[in-house]
Amino acid sequence: MKSISQPLLQWWQTITSREQKLVIGAGLVVAIALLYWGIVMPLLHQAEQAEQRLNSAMQLNTWVSERANQIVQLRGQGGRQYSSAPLNQLVAESAGQFTVELIRMQPRNDDGLQVWIQPLAFDQLINWIDFLQQQQGITVEYLDIDRGQQSGTVEVNRLQFKRG
Repeated sequence: MKSISQPLLQWWQTITSREQKLVIGAGLVVAIALLYWGIVMPLLHQAEQAEQRLNSAMQLNTWVSERANQIVQLRGQGGRQYSSAPLNQLVAESAGQFTVELIRMQPRNDDGLQVWIQPLAFDQLINWIDFLQQQQGITVEYLDIDRGQQSGTVEVNRLQFKRG
C-alpha cells in the first residue's frame, strides 16, 4: 500500500491548487456516478421488474377468477338452457309424447310435482324419465315401482319430479 500511496502523494504535492480542486471534483463526479449506476439504477430496475411481475400476477389472478366464475355458472346450468314453463306443463306434454297415461298430478310444497300414472312398459318409463332429465332439466326426486302383471311392465306407486 505504501508503494502506491507514496508516488501518489508526491504527484499530489506537485500539482497546483487549482488542479487539486479539479481532481477532487472529478473524483466526486466519478464516485457519484459509481453510486448511481452501480447501486441506485440496479435497485430501480429490480423494483420496476417486481412491479411488472406483480401486475402480471394480478392480471392472471383476475383472468383465472373470471374463468372460475364462468365454469361455476356453466356447471350450474349444466351447459344447457331449459324451458321456464311450469313443471306440470312440461311433464304433461312429455307424457303425451311418450304415451304415458297420467292419472293425476299434484304440486308439492318444495317446487316438486308428484304424478300418478297407469302401468306401463319399463323401457317406456325409463325413456320418458331420461327425456325429462336430459332435455328439460327435470330430475326424479322419488320413485317407487313394482313389477307389473304383464312381463316387462311396471306399476308406479310413487313418482315425484323436481327441477334441476
